[in-house]
Amino acid sequence: MPFNIAAKNVMLDALDESATQITHIGAHTVTDPGTGADANSGEATGGSYARQAVTWAAASGGQKSNSGALSIPVPAGSYAFLTFWNASTANSGNYRGYAPINSTVKGFGTVDTAGITSDAIQSAGHGLADGDRVMVFNVLGESLPTGLTEGTIYYVVSATTDTFDVSATLGGSSVNVTGQGELFFQKVIPETFGADGTITVAIDALVLDNTGI
Repeated sequence: MPFNIAAKNVMLDALDESATQITHIGAHTVTDPGTGADANSGEATGGSYARQAVTWAAASGGQKSNSGALSIPVPAGSYAFLTFWNASTANSGNYRGYAPINSTVKGFGTVDTAGITSDAIQSAGHGLADGDRVMVFNVLGESLPTGLTEGTIYYVVSATTDTFDVSATLGGSSVNVTGQGELFFQKVIPETFGADGTITVAIDALVLDNTGI
């Protein structure tokens, strides 16, 4: 069911630090954090790593963003996601979701009969290019195209303005899509550190919305 902007704002404001929901932001490696009650393994660990407290501005226009900059210390490694928590430590019962680091490219895609033949995902003006890394997700009430797995990080291949294929490897063959469906996608741009480093998140750079719900 569709909600208007006022309702979306209320829902988003119920997630902020004043409601003790998303009070801290963590860092996750290039492993799907998942959407279960607890995060999948892969949160940064060691060195000076610690989740950082976050403050949120009031929701407006169906979106909500961080009102203060974040600096998350991490040990050497590759990180692809910011994770949302209602506690500074511990996993069980404290996890609330995640967002890819460094990317605002996202959208919806479909696979129709022609797409099954060509393995192509249709998405007008998607903004992706060959070699980009992208995750796909189920759309509420719809089925993911058969052959694709939710939470998997794929590489974009054979991209045109309005279509793209995905591959399990960089420059590899397209995943064989065998059934129609719909999906939500988001580009993933990992950060890699050869030694201890810091993931920085500018004010308003971390945006919550209702797109993927």
